[in-house]
Amino acid sequence: MMTPCKSAFAALALLMLATPGWTQAIAEDAPILRLECGGIGLEESERMRAEVGMHALTVFFSTTAGGWVTDVETRVDEPLSGQRVEASCGPIGQVDVPAPGRYRISASYAGERQEHWVDLVPQGGARLSLRWQE
Repeated sequence: MMTPCKSAFAALALLMLATPGWTQAIAEDAPILRLECGGIGLEESERMRAEVGMHALTVFFSTTAGGWVTDVETRVDEPLSGQRVEASCGPIGQVDVPAPGRYRISASYAGERQEHWVDLVPQGGARLSLRWQE
């Protein structure tokens, strides 16, 4: 037989499990690994350049001759936690990290792949320029 205290606890536990909005709110507030891609057009490019210090890393994608490139398959990994994010980026990508650490940046363009390991901190303002031959 269940006591009133155990019954109340069981009802509360079921209520918490049945309300995904309550548990989702907690998960949305948790810091995550994020990659924002853009920089096409003058306004967006200027905005992203002005916000460099607000992100852990800003990546610039270009050719060795100085032209900007887009459609760069970009991936950011944090191997210790298993977090990973990927997107088609260019000419600018901005990375936000949940915690300080060593992250792997992989980018492929025109059949050529580059990989770089970088030490990042949230809002650290680091920059990385990736260049490909034309």
